[in-house]
Amino acid sequence: MKKLLLGLSAAATMVFAGQAMAGGHAAKELIVSTWAAPVHTMNANVFPWMDGELQKCSGGSLSLKLEYNLAPPPAQYDTVRDGVADLTWIVHGYTPGKFATTKLAELPGNTGNAEQMSVAFQKTWEKYLSKAGEAKGVQVLANYVHGPGHVNTVKKITSYKEIEGMKLRVGGGVANDIGSALGVAGVNLPAPGVYEAVSSGVAEGVFFPIETMYAFKVAEVAKYTFRNPDGMYTTSFGLLMNDDSYNDLSDKHRKCIDDMRGVELSRKIGKFWDEADDLGYEKFAEMGGTVTDASPAERAYYKEKTSGIEAQIVAAASDRGVDGKAALAYYRSLLN
Repeated sequence: MKKLLLGLSAAATMVFAGQAMAGGHAAKELIVSTWAAPVHTMNANVFPWMDGELQKCSGGSLSLKLEYNLAPPPAQYDTVRDGVADLTWIVHGYTPGKFATTKLAELPGNTGNAEQMSVAFQKTWEKYLSKAGEAKGVQVLANYVHGPGHVNTVKKITSYKEIEGMKLRVGGGVANDIGSALGVAGVNLPAPGVYEAVSSGVAEGVFFPIETMYAFKVAEVAKYTFRNPDGMYTTSFGLLMNDDSYNDLSDKHRKCIDDMRGVELSRKIGKFWDEADDLGYEKFAEMGGTVTDASPAERAYYKEKTSGIEAQIVAAASDRGVDGKAALAYYRSLLN
C-alpha cells in the first residue's frame, strides 16, 4: 500500500508539473484532417506555422497534429462537421450545391495574387457572405484562394480555341462553368487524382495554379502552361473547425484560436500560397516547363466567352439571401 501511495503521489506530481509547464492548462492536441502531398504548402508551411503560433500563445499546451487519409478531399467538410477530426481545409467547389456565395471569389476578372484576393475574400465573407450560413456545424476560421489559375496541357496551346473539345480536369466551382463556356470536355476529380488522370491519358491537361503543378507532380506530364494576365479563375477554400471542438476548449485555448482566425489568418495563408507559386515557377522551369501568355486577342476572346458566368454566380448568391452584386463590388473594390 505504501508503494502504491508513493507511486500515485509521484504520478500526480508529474501531471501537475506537466500542467504547470503548459501554463496551468492540460495539454490539448487538435487533429487536423489534411490531404494533398506533404510538400504542399498547406502541410509544409501553413499548418506548421499555425501549430507554432498556437503553442506560443498557449505556453505549449495547445497544438496541432496532421492526419492524412482520414477522408478523400470531397468528404473533408463532413469529416470535421461530424467530429472525426477537429480541423480541416476544404475546396468549396468539391461539394456541389452546398456553397454558392463563395464562387464570387473565383470569378474571371478578379485580379491579384493569393494574398490580396484572400484578404478581400475574408473581408467580403465577414461583411456579406457569412449571412448565408452555408457552413453549418463548423467554425469558419479563414477563407482564402490560391493564386491565378491557368490552363496546363500535355501539348502546347497558344489559343483558347484549341482547348474546345479537349479533355481537361476542371476541378469544381466556377472552373466548371469556365470549362463549359470554353467548350472543354470537363473531367471532374479532386486534385490528388490529376497526375494519374493526365499520365494515363484520361485527361489531356488541367486547370491549375502553377504551385499545384509542382505540389501534385503534374508538371512531370503536362509541361505547357497557357496564362491569362487578366486572371482566368481561382479556387476558394475554407479552413474549418468542428463546433464542439471549439466550444469544448478552455477559455485560454479558445482565445488562442480567436486571436488567430479571420483576416490576418487569410492574409498569412495567401502569402504562403504566393510563395508556393514562386517555387512552382522555379520548379516548372527546372522540369522543362514552358509558360505562354495569352495575346490581347485571346484575352478578349476569353472575356467574351465567359461573360455570362458572372451574372449567374451573382444571382445564385442572391438566392442564398446575400446581396450578390454588392458583395462582388465590395470584393473587387478591395483589389484595386
